[in-house]
Amino acid sequence: KGQKTTEHEARVSMEMSLRWAKRSQDEFARLENPNALFGIVQGGMFEGLRQESLEQLVAMDFPGYAVGGVSVGEPKEEMLRIMAHTPRRLPWHKPRYLMGVGTPEDLVEGVAQGVDMFDCVMPTRNARNGTLFTRFGDLKMRNARHKADHGPLDSTCSCYTCKGTTRPNGTISGGFSRAYLHHLDRCGEMLGPMLASIHNLHYYLNLMREVRAALDAGSFGAFRQQFKADRARGV
Repeated sequence: KGQKTTEHEARVSMEMSLRWAKRSQDEFARLENPNALFGIVQGGMFEGLRQESLEQLVAMDFPGYAVGGVSVGEPKEEMLRIMAHTPRRLPWHKPRYLMGVGTPEDLVEGVAQGVDMFDCVMPTRNARNGTLFTRFGDLKMRNARHKADHGPLDSTCSCYTCKGTTRPNGTISGGFSRAYLHHLDRCGEMLGPMLASIHNLHYYLNLMREVRAALDAGSFGAFRQQFKADRARGV
């Protein structure tokens, strides 16, 4: 295990980021850049430093704010602690962006803590390594148990990989079994990670559609509990 960052080291980096933020804002204004510039809250795993960082960035009045420096190797409970502290203290009327996160569980918990925006390579990176996200947990396609499983990845998913699409002549194109995806992965056929990426991206997009619908309906709390129960059920 690597040595933990000290509070002094985190402070030095945080204060450097604040100087960069001011320089970037000044240059943005000088160039009359029409885009949005986000201030990035830093401070490592120290709530006090996070608070100092966000207060100074909010005083600069950025169009939006990001939470950086999480999901970079720290224990998950540390990330969740900072995620519970920082986003909700940022201005509610401006977008709040959690950088480089994460798993389906991370996204739902992030929304619960006030996060509006995410980005992460996980859906496609995991797809290339044979890990697929489903409503009922993750599938490791390299596991031998999938060799003779002719069911879909996720019976509730409507993506091309799981269900296919209907052609104008009424025939179905697509729809691939776990056994076939296992075979593609085992033999190194590029179609495997392509189909896995299609599924994972569809899963993430659909998850966020469901999150937005639950927020609009005022039922996010119930959705969150059902999501946890479904993912814990396993496939």
